[in-house]
Amino acid sequence: MTKQERIIGKHPDNTHKLGIWLSANDLPHTDTKCHRELTELNSQSDELIEWIAKKLIDHHYTDYRLTKLKEKFGNLGFDKYAEQHRKLPRADKTKKGNGTEVLLIEYIQATQKKELIKVFKLRYNPNVDQSIKGDDTLMVDLYEEDGVEKIKMFLGESKFRTTPAKKAIDDITNSLSKDTLPLSYSFLVEETAKTDEELAEKLDNYIVQDIKDRGNLAFAGLLLSDNTTSRKVETHLNSENENLVFISIGLENPVGFINSVFAKAEELISNPEEL
Repeated sequence: MTKQERIIGKHPDNTHKLGIWLSANDLPHTDTKCHRELTELNSQSDELIEWIAKKLIDHHYTDYRLTKLKEKFGNLGFDKYAEQHRKLPRADKTKKGNGTEVLLIEYIQATQKKELIKVFKLRYNPNVDQSIKGDDTLMVDLYEEDGVEKIKMFLGESKFRTTPAKKAIDDITNSLSKDTLPLSYSFLVEETAKTDEELAEKLDNYIVQDIKDRGNLAFAGLLLSDNTTSRKVETHLNSENENLVFISIGLENPVGFINSVFAKAEELISNPEEL
């Protein structure tokens, strides 16, 4: 088992959309570097683009709003109604940021082979064309092992760059330093309580610092950029956080990828009955 596998899990196999699309290479780790390189194994299929587009919608729209969009679809003025309740960003920078954040969340869930406890924070953004503050990614796995309840947390930071740069790598690692603690754990507990008070009560009984001290706080950084991303990360990655895995995704056309998945998401929202 590689260190990367120990911290965030194995790369998904070909039963998962991300495993079909991306291949993984866990590069040899050092005291200051633990890097998983992801590159395109197969071209971006229509099925992949639609799958990610639906994930974008899931992360941006509540079930209530999707139900209302379906109810209003076909009515006179639907376009105005949909625009009034728009949650998908159109600002280029925000699309890139949100898309990369969603990709990191879905990748970690794929490596864990389960849905993790999380807050869909992008649903709560009052200004959809600006980035929302707070932890990019905070997810919790509450599970039983040999009859004992255990908890593991995943804290992530993601960035998109058209071309990779040392500053982006440094910004991610600085945000995920060995002293970093999640900012939004209380928010996660409060939101969970709205639908599952019993689960929220269990989460409320844990102290984040204790979780970290036991080594059950995993850190994942993601840089999505062009085909030179892995090489740039290998050159500049330098972190004292022994529980950080830095994930690089190198695409031939990263801008085209983001534009494609958001265009498909907009298409699906314009005809919500198909969702």
